[in-house]
Amino acid sequence: MRTALYAAVVLMVIGGVAYWSWLLEFFLPTGLSPVHARIGEATAEGQPYRDLFRTAYVVAGIAFMLMVPPLLRLVPAQTWPRVVVLLLGIFGLNVLLSALFTLDCAPSASQRCRDLIAEGEVSVAHQIHFATAWVTTAIQLAAAACVERWWLGGWRTAARVAFVIVLAAAIVVAILESFGSGQFVGLLVRLQLVTMVGLLFVGAAYLLNASRLRPW
Repeated sequence: MRTALYAAVVLMVIGGVAYWSWLLEFFLPTGLSPVHARIGEATAEGQPYRDLFRTAYVVAGIAFMLMVPPLLRLVPAQTWPRVVVLLLGIFGLNVLLSALFTLDCAPSASQRCRDLIAEGEVSVAHQIHFATAWVTTAIQLAAAACVERWWLGGWRTAARVAFVIVLAAAIVVAILESFGSGQFVGLLVRLQLVTMVGLLFVGAAYLLNASRLRPW
């Protein structure tokens, strides 16, 4: 049991830190706006640090998937905890897919790219990557909702706050991309990521409370 706990927490930290690699954009000249560009644009074809960010997301995706077996040994043998763990594994697979299938270009930095998207002249990989961005949001909402049904007290409040933030941000992003030029989308997407990685670390703290773990 202790081995499973340590493995789960270590993998949580590795996955969370790797997934937060986008923070490097504040130190590297990516040429992308943190306010307007989606996170995945850093892995688009032609971007200067494409391989660095792709590698980080591959590590994050694998770490999240490897987290599933030890977590299933730790969480209560009940529906909601098990669903949360499985969602975490699906999230890891989705992150891995987003790293393997990247955008053809960075729309926030290129009018030509936006024109190609509007004309439907982008590759299947580009479309898959864009789809993974919305799948990420769906998984985040589902996970926060399930965690809220599982956790107790102040822990449950943290899950509720995360759900509201992610949902509100997703609605605004959908409106901006459907009826506007997509400005400020990057800021909202980063808010979602900060919220969910923060909830992941709260989950690690929750697990470290041995009274909440499954008995042998």
